[in-house]
Amino acid sequence: MEYSTRNESKRRFPLGWILLFISLALVILAGLSINKIRNGQPGFMTNLWEAETNPEPDAYLDGNAFFLPVPGYVKTVMLLGSDYQPTIGFRTDVMLLVAMNTKTSRFHLLSFPRDLWVSIPGVGPQRLNTAMPFGGTELLSDTLALNFGIRPDNFAMVDFDGFKHIIDVMGGIDVDVEKHMEDECWLNDTGWCVIEPGRQYMTAGDAFWYVRARKNTSDFDRNRRQHEVIKAMVSKALRPTELRNLGRVLQAVNETVETDLNIPDMFLYVVPFSKFIDGPDITTFQITPNEAIPGMTDGGASVLYPDINAIQAIIRQALWIE
Repeated sequence: MEYSTRNESKRRFPLGWILLFISLALVILAGLSINKIRNGQPGFMTNLWEAETNPEPDAYLDGNAFFLPVPGYVKTVMLLGSDYQPTIGFRTDVMLLVAMNTKTSRFHLLSFPRDLWVSIPGVGPQRLNTAMPFGGTELLSDTLALNFGIRPDNFAMVDFDGFKHIIDVMGGIDVDVEKHMEDECWLNDTGWCVIEPGRQYMTAGDAFWYVRARKNTSDFDRNRRQHEVIKAMVSKALRPTELRNLGRVLQAVNETVETDLNIPDMFLYVVPFSKFIDGPDITTFQITPNEAIPGMTDGGASVLYPDINAIQAIIRQALWIE
């Protein structure tokens, strides 16, 4: 039986145009939304169809001596890594603030140490990583507002199984390791792993160990390693040679990450990232023992006492606050 190739061409041709028009429309919408954000209007891409309303008073920012005026063109997402276990629940051992400057398409990363001893509204003095278990993202947002004068625009959380699954789907990552590191591990028969500076290929298991190792290193060093892995994941996902796998990666993210970001808002993050063929333009910031002083609570717990003014100086840099 003969088939007409002419008819097949007619069926395929319109689909290509439809996809092209959809892509152009998304780019135009992203551009319009960014322009609105640059003018100081709230929201992300959804601000194009959401009605503007007068914001309600913020109980933890209004009148707060620590309030920081984040520019309207800076958007923030708090990335959370959960150590969830069915029998004991979870704490957020990873708290990484991602800031995007919509004027320059630059990204900043700032980690908050999990053991920061802060005041949690309605709870009292506790480690920062307990705010989520006590009251979810709303309480964590209130805690950041009360103690540091900022409130993230959005949140995204993944547990460690989800983290490993995403890297598995990516086929591993190439991490630019800054410092020599060795620590207890479960990846070989010796029970001890060593990694040297330079670009190192890591499987999901390697990367999980690298960001979690704590027997022979500090929480401050863990934060630095988390930055390295996040940068490696983003860089590989948006590499031109990896675009054929981007759909599977996005599906893995969708299956494992809990977030209040919607698809159009996620797209607005990807547009600036895609400009950097050799990797996204990401700058990292660190809270060190100079700003978070190790100490003991009256109950004998090892914590980090925050120097609020010193930490806010770092936040100002990370969020482009003049």
